[in-house]
Amino acid sequence: MNNRILLVVGDKFASYVKSKDAITVSQLRGLLSLPVHMLPGQSRTVLVPGQGMGDDCVQQLLSDASVSPNIAHFDFSLWHNLPQRASSALSHKHNPKNTLVSMPRQVTADTFELHLMIDEDCELMNDHLSGQHVQGMVLIEAARQAMLVVTEQFLMPDNDINYAFIFNALSVKYSHYTFPVNAIIRTCITERSVDNPRRLHFAAETFVEQCGNTVSAFTMSFGAMERERIKKSESLQATKTQKRFLSYVSNSIEAQAEPLRRAENI
Repeated sequence: MNNRILLVVGDKFASYVKSKDAITVSQLRGLLSLPVHMLPGQSRTVLVPGQGMGDDCVQQLLSDASVSPNIAHFDFSLWHNLPQRASSALSHKHNPKNTLVSMPRQVTADTFELHLMIDEDCELMNDHLSGQHVQGMVLIEAARQAMLVVTEQFLMPDNDINYAFIFNALSVKYSHYTFPVNAIIRTCITERSVDNPRRLHFAAETFVEQCGNTVSAFTMSFGAMERERIKKSESLQATKTQKRFLSYVSNSIEAQAEPLRRAENI
């Protein structure tokens, strides 16, 4: 194959593209808008979509490419069959850009695969960026979403209960940096308890893999109960916490005032 291969990533991964066969979205837009004579004799370049691009960004790039005078120089064939981002109903995110995983694929009875799909405009990409690797908090959220999506899609009992989820435990192990290239998320369900429809329990091991290597691993568990029951429990705990907090503040004020009263009585 004589065609050049070029990775395309979101602008926030600008540091990653330096000295690599990679460009940012803004750089690609610049190439597409150049006058045709600025790219004489260039071989056809296969563009590989990487991390950082949301669904709207991908569609806009394809639209720009369709009217570009330089379209003959670029191969967008890999952009027309990208994984489908998981729905908000499955990921529990109102804004699609905050969903970090694709729809899941069942591999075995207890194993599921998803694609990591980072939109650089998501809620976790606004700060603390090296511009090279994917930050750890993004991966934690992606792993959490993966388990939610798998649970909602494949594991929930078929009944009329309106469930809400409670996250119980999480452990994380990072073995390598994760970079803005394709990544597979593999979720393996290790526990599922659905006999009592009022209180469900699930646990899983989730792995993020790049180029055939595991780069991070997560062990987590959570439960699901009736939404109204959780709301009542939450409200009760909130009321108790508020009372304890005000009592703490009152005692702190009293403790600070005591030395002043003693001084006044001297």
